Amino acid sequence: MQRRYIPITILTGILFIAALVGYLAPAGSDGPPVRVLLANKGGKILFAHEAHAKREKENCTSCHHTSGDEQTPPACSDCHVKKFDEIFIASHQENIDEKQCTSCHHPGATIEKFSHERHQTEYAEDDCQACHHDTDIEPEPQACSDCHEKEDTKDIVSLKKANHAKCGDCHEDLYDEGIKGCTNCHTRDKSVAKESEPQPCSDCHSEPVDQLVPTTMNAFHGQCMSCHEKQGKGPFSDDACYQCHMK
Repeated sequence: MQRRYIPITILTGILFIAALVGYLAPAGSDGPPVRVLLANKGGKILFAHEAHAKREKENCTSCHHTSGDEQTPPACSDCHVKKFDEIFIASHQENIDEKQCTSCHHPGATIEKFSHERHQTEYAEDDCQACHHDTDIEPEPQACSDCHEKEDTKDIVSLKKANHAKCGDCHEDLYDEGIKGCTNCHTRDKSVAKESEPQPCSDCHSEPVDQLVPTTMNAFHGQCMSCHEKQGKGPFSDDACYQCHMK
């Protein structure tokens, strides 16, 4: 190589490295990242964060399902981790802003989807004992919570157990059709929790944590692929891995 080309070669190399670093480097702390490099055993993924944010008109909650209209959500990996173990339990309390706690540790769930009038006319046909106890226990129908409390007592099961048993017995057809999950009947209460300490998931949920909160891989696959499938373009089929994963 002639000596006159050496400076040009060196300069070209420096510019290439600078461009590559700038392309992969995240945005400053005062704004969302331009791109996110996700390490994965199936091949690294370079996610165009800024392009997706612009498409959703900066509405972060389109992808980040945080409580309310929070526009500075935590990273997906702060909540969706590879494994929910003791290390995660200890570290996530330090990594996540306190205002995000209710995203997972919500105060409870409402039953706004339940219509007493509809059940009374369409299902029970004005026969109150179809849902309420018969007259030897409950002479006049009253609210379930009048007798059933939050926790089991010596003689009476909790309100949750009583309602689940009664509703489940009547709606067996829905379970036979494959309906699962709390959201078919309940709506999450997104108000700020009054408790000073967040309650464990097991207070309301019987499922393991990794079924309530998907792991990192399942979360990305579910969120990204379902959105692309809904849009009808981009990678969403099982044979489109190469469109996201780089070798």
